Amino acid sequence: MHRATVFSHLRRRNVPSRRPGLGIDEKAEAVRLARAAVSMRAIGRRMGVDRKAVREALAEAGLIVDCTNGARRSGLPNLI
Repeated sequence: MHRATVFSHLRRRNVPSRRPGLGIDEKAEAVRLARAAVSMRAIGRRMGVDRKAVREALAEAGLIVDCTNGARRSGLPNLI
């Protein structure tokens, strides 16, 4: 089934969709929650966004290193 079809079915049934990102106040709240040891997944669920949006906010705040070159995934140390 095409994703456009899925989204049209969800819209017709008034299923809330996740927003694409976080606002400034929401980013600050995400940072506060992360410092309180709340997981990115739990923060995303609480704020109604994807875990990736939370990860971007935390990387922007400097709490985590955003490794886009794949060094962490390959098991190599992060040299950034």
